[in-house]
Amino acid sequence: MRVKKISIIVVSLNTRVSFIKTIESIRSQINQNYEIIVIDGGSIDGTVKEIIKMKSFFSFYSIKKDNGIYDAMNKGIDQIQSDWAMFLNSGDIFFDNRVLDRLINSKMPQSDIIFSNTVVKNDNLKYVVPSKQFNNNTITMPFCHQSTIVKTSLLKYHKFNVDYKFSSDFDFFLKCYKQNKIFFYFDNILSTVESGGISDNQRQKVYKENLRILNKARPSLLIYMLMLRQFLVSLVKFFVPIKLLKFILKLKYKNKIIK
Repeated sequence: MRVKKISIIVVSLNTRVSFIKTIESIRSQINQNYEIIVIDGGSIDGTVKEIIKMKSFFSFYSIKKDNGIYDAMNKGIDQIQSDWAMFLNSGDIFFDNRVLDRLINSKMPQSDIIFSNTVVKNDNLKYVVPSKQFNNNTITMPFCHQSTIVKTSLLKYHKFNVDYKFSSDFDFFLKCYKQNKIFFYFDNILSTVESGGISDNQRQKVYKENLRILNKARPSLLIYMLMLRQFLVSLVKFFVPIKLLKFILKLKYKNKIIK
């Protein structure tokens, strides 16, 4: 199986500088077999001017108020023209300019979802976070959404549940796992993201939504125990000084730090 073309959906809202960074990263790819779909929630910071300025590079763009990030992502899904799609939020970039070339020119097994590794940038610290497979004990996202490409048919069939404000992507991938869709680990680095996004800053709300999702899928005492452990770890992190957290991160990812 080969990925012939990828639709890249970029969601933005008042993120002018980050938006430019993301679009430049896409346009720098040496393999041009992609389309860019831009969904802006009605920015008032100059992002709209940038969208209009670069509109010739987009297969579709929309500037209209939406009901949150997952509603915006669903609007982007409606416009996909390729068999495969991925999402980059404003500020997210590809790891290098050969990412799409490696994806498109690699022969892979028949798959529904292809996930890769991610570089996380935490101030001056950059490190690779390896992705993991979904399993019956998965309670949080085991890979980064921005380092994942998904069959368009799946996205159009399921879409994202807008009742969730933080974890609808987890809900989507969990549904796919429960339906025995094929996840393939492509051992490469796909994207670079900055820590401090919605999920980072609202971690307890993410866990709460994850628990709601898991209870619908497979309620069990084990799930509650795993979520409690995750909650306690997050709580400890909240009270730990930032310098100490950075030191812990350096130890944890000591063999995966990028200079």
